[in-house]
Amino acid sequence: MEMFQGIETFRNNCIEPIVLALGNFDGVHNGHRQILRATTAAASEISAKSACLIFTPHPLAVLTPTKAPALLLSFQDRICALGKAGIDYVIVHPFSRGFAAILPERFVKEILREKLGVSGIVVGFDYSFGCRGAGTASELKEMGTRFGFFVRVIDPVTVDGVPIGSTAIRQYLAAGRVEAAAAMLGYPFYLRGTVIHGDGRGRKLGFPTANLLVNCELLRPGNGVYLCKAACGDKVFWALASVGNRPTFSKEETSLEVYLLDQEKNLYGQELIVSFLQKIRDERAFSGPVALACQIQNDVALVKSLIASPKPWSS
Repeated sequence: MEMFQGIETFRNNCIEPIVLALGNFDGVHNGHRQILRATTAAASEISAKSACLIFTPHPLAVLTPTKAPALLLSFQDRICALGKAGIDYVIVHPFSRGFAAILPERFVKEILREKLGVSGIVVGFDYSFGCRGAGTASELKEMGTRFGFFVRVIDPVTVDGVPIGSTAIRQYLAAGRVEAAAAMLGYPFYLRGTVIHGDGRGRKLGFPTANLLVNCELLRPGNGVYLCKAACGDKVFWALASVGNRPTFSKEETSLEVYLLDQEKNLYGQELIVSFLQKIRDERAFSGPVALACQIQNDVALVKSLIASPKPWSS
């Protein structure tokens, strides 16, 4: 997979016919992967290359910053996931208010046909484009006929009758429903961060934790305690993760603390990737450190019983 910064850069370097997937692809979830599979298949049918056009920053971060969603994947992880899906080229174009003002037909004629020279387009059923999102997938199909390229619109992919989408996944994660989110994502939701020094309270309680510094643009699951797997390099550990404000100690900032089960490792300065498997309990305030330590002991006993159970993630 090759990545190109900007539409002009792409066309200055690549002249092959392309089938282009359009969408934001935050999370590269199971619905997205259906679109990407259709894109690579369509490209193969006509001996073209598959490509994906994404924008940075997120359009809402430019148009209505207060409504911009927290992201499911970092930019680097999203690019990696698109490559793993088999896409040949990823075109990353800067999003601006000027670009947002382009009318739908002009976007199709000037950007898709003339600048990118697409042979085909693949989009999801709810795709919208152009100024204020006025263009629809059905209109794109009609314009494709006029401008000489095919358009394939992918039907919704559902889990238990619910259409898969980034918004639904965010709602599940905010509610702590990480298993439901994983069913839509196709993988457990994860956060990666650098281990930094905390206030040392976990060690004093007998449960030394790794405090993670995570990209502020990324979504955190709802506050609570979770059973996780934590990867450091090629090592993977069972872990408990606490997301929240540490109310027992009157903290206000949201933190992510990870306790590796049956492990004593110095991880300062290293990257940890934490995959959230199941919520254990809500965050709550305790009467003091002793009561909190007792609860953590109970949490550890509970997750060890869960690890021993025949869950899909037990292996």
